[in-house]
Amino acid sequence: MPPATPEPSPLHELIAKLVLFKPHRTKLFPWLLPGAGTLPSLNQRLGHQPLLDFLNYNLRGIGQVIFVNNPLSGLLILVALFIQSPWVGVMSVVGVVASTVTAIFLDLNRDSLRNGIFGYNGILVGAALATFGASGNGNWNPLWIIAAIIFSALTTLLIKTVGVWFASKLKFPPLTLPFIAATLLFLVIAVWMPQPVYTLGSTPTPPPVLEPINWWQLATSVPIGFGQVFLMDKFVAGVLVLAAVAWCTPIGAAVGLLGGVFGTLAALITGVGADTISAGLCSYNAILTAMAISGVFFAPNLRSLLAGIFLAFFSTLLGGILSHIFSLLNLPILTLPFCLVTILGFRYLQQTLPSLVPVPLHAIASPEEHYQRYLVAKDILTTFRRQMQGAMAGTPHLYLFESASASTKGNIEYLFNAIDTDFSNTLSVNELAEHLRQVKRGMSQQELDYLFRCMDIDGSGEIDLAEFGELLLRQQRLMSNYNDFITYFIPIDANQDDAISIDEMNLAFASVGESPLSVHEVNFLYGRMNGEAITWNRFIEVLLVT
Repeated sequence: MPPATPEPSPLHELIAKLVLFKPHRTKLFPWLLPGAGTLPSLNQRLGHQPLLDFLNYNLRGIGQVIFVNNPLSGLLILVALFIQSPWVGVMSVVGVVASTVTAIFLDLNRDSLRNGIFGYNGILVGAALATFGASGNGNWNPLWIIAAIIFSALTTLLIKTVGVWFASKLKFPPLTLPFIAATLLFLVIAVWMPQPVYTLGSTPTPPPVLEPINWWQLATSVPIGFGQVFLMDKFVAGVLVLAAVAWCTPIGAAVGLLGGVFGTLAALITGVGADTISAGLCSYNAILTAMAISGVFFAPNLRSLLAGIFLAFFSTLLGGILSHIFSLLNLPILTLPFCLVTILGFRYLQQTLPSLVPVPLHAIASPEEHYQRYLVAKDILTTFRRQMQGAMAGTPHLYLFESASASTKGNIEYLFNAIDTDFSNTLSVNELAEHLRQVKRGMSQQELDYLFRCMDIDGSGEIDLAEFGELLLRQQRLMSNYNDFITYFIPIDANQDDAISIDEMNLAFASVGESPLSVHEVNFLYGRMNGEAITWNRFIEVLLVT
């Protein structure tokens, strides 16, 4: 039996052999401040500097509490914690270091460590113990530091166990549930179990405020709510947290503000007291919920924004209900409304609105990054539909070459003429082969024939300048944003079979606001595939040559 003929390399790889091209990712947000975003290159640079790398772990862990994976933002939040109270600052540092060191000791995933995943629950435990112990015997008490170390380390153990279950079964992180579990466990021990070591003291009950809330209280309640994410009630501390978020992700800060406003609105509608609203206690869960849904776990767009606002509003309503229940037990609700609403809301949106494509957990970055992937996918898919409709009508559109600048066309023509050795103004298979031989980039005859057929858009048997330039420009445009495009597509391939079904294709189109494929478009695609499954490489080929 003769050996099977090997499949030719993917088209985009063959074109790369024809002409060297170094992709430059399009920057959609050039106005971002220096040091904005998630700074992934910093993790790489610090990989061989253990002390600075450890500092990076912890600062990122501080920021991750509010979905900010940025050490500079984490440092600004740490300053806010010390402004709130030096003791709160110290206990917060103890918490984040204890949980991070536990992860190192357990040899947990290094990339997760570098991105602060094991630190953010720990810092909240430290801040919570410092806050709740302030009216008891907690201030500058070494025994409370020991408790912070133990219960912060517990959050890492919970992430290692419960967190893995969340990621594998629910395809979702545990958020701050480890912090809630560890802190409530400590408070139950301190409140309900007779012991002389940890006393919380009595929480003073303020007299009811009969005056309606004023505009200043309303205006400051949401910035204070940003601080309440870290259990801080000072306005300056809240403003610093908001600034830290805005430094890393302006979109995230704007969405958080919007969520806080709607959370406050829910509190006003339900008649919550002015003192509770002005302290930011009705907005911090809403801030976290809006940021999670409308930028972190879904790319920010109109649909995710509306969903995030609705769920932020609902998180405040749920917070009111849970507060009444937990007050009977002398326990705080912490961030439980945020966790419940975000996890259940995410699952509900996946089932009822599949066109709202989630961000893959391993690819979570900043809302700006997620929005860029969304815009790249939208641009490529809408352009592909125009190409497909033109091809179906028998009028292939060389839109990129026709709209290219004179200098770009000149560069392409220079390369074209260098390959066109017989000066016929068209390229043949032999001329392509000779060019590849001269530049020492090997290609089999089968791959060469395949490349030639793809470049010959009108099927004339020759490649003219416009066809040559169009395919090169399509290749350049696609490969400049290739990683963004494939990352966006990962959740759409729900069954992970590395093939794109028509249903999955329609889902991709719907996710960017396009209508489903028509019967004629489906038949056209199947014709291009010769009835075979649409693999990723074949889909890229269709994008390039249609």
